[in-house]
Amino acid sequence: MRIQGRKGQILIPDCVSGSERLIHELKERQYIVKALPALRKNLRACSRALEQLELYDTAKLEKALPLYYGGLDYWEFLLDGDINPADWAARSYARNTVHPESLIYESEGGLLTRSKAESEIATVLEREQIVFRYEPRLLLGKHCYYPDFCAVHPVHRKQIFWEHFGKMDDPEYAADAMEKLRVYAQWGYKLGDNLIMTWETKAFPLTFKHIKERVDTYFS
Repeated sequence: MRIQGRKGQILIPDCVSGSERLIHELKERQYIVKALPALRKNLRACSRALEQLELYDTAKLEKALPLYYGGLDYWEFLLDGDINPADWAARSYARNTVHPESLIYESEGGLLTRSKAESEIATVLEREQIVFRYEPRLLLGKHCYYPDFCAVHPVHRKQIFWEHFGKMDDPEYAADAMEKLRVYAQWGYKLGDNLIMTWETKAFPLTFKHIKERVDTYFS
């Protein structure tokens, strides 16, 4: 194997002990030498861009307007990354008000839910200090849904909806769940991106460990 050195090519016999490792390291070095100028140029460009970047904060913009422009629901102007978690948590929202008597399970933080699994999901989100809403209204065309949870990613500042399907051993319930997921996908909500799905049956209940794994996967 011949390697280009400062004073011309250097022959490295294959029989020399460790020659394969040496050849690999020399190749790596030459690649890095060629890559560094482009990487340094990109870093300088990113630094200049960051200096000029202004965070798009809808709450801040609203406060800068005269009072008579206040009260606008600017939710339709929000994109992924635009959401301020603290402001989002402080805003009121339309939520499911049907059958309030079924809210009998309580999370560690005091949130009342409709199932034990939902109270455990809420508890994990509370422990991880993830800002979330319970059963917020979501309009998708002609469909009006109340997802179990909607949370804001603390870093990427985007909404992630969480649907827990608790009776997947019921064929009719399972069919309705699949139809709901189809509508979600039609409107841009995709599992593994901005939609989490958990499920359980009587034989296989949702576990606290699985909830924690979902939170670690989607919100870290």
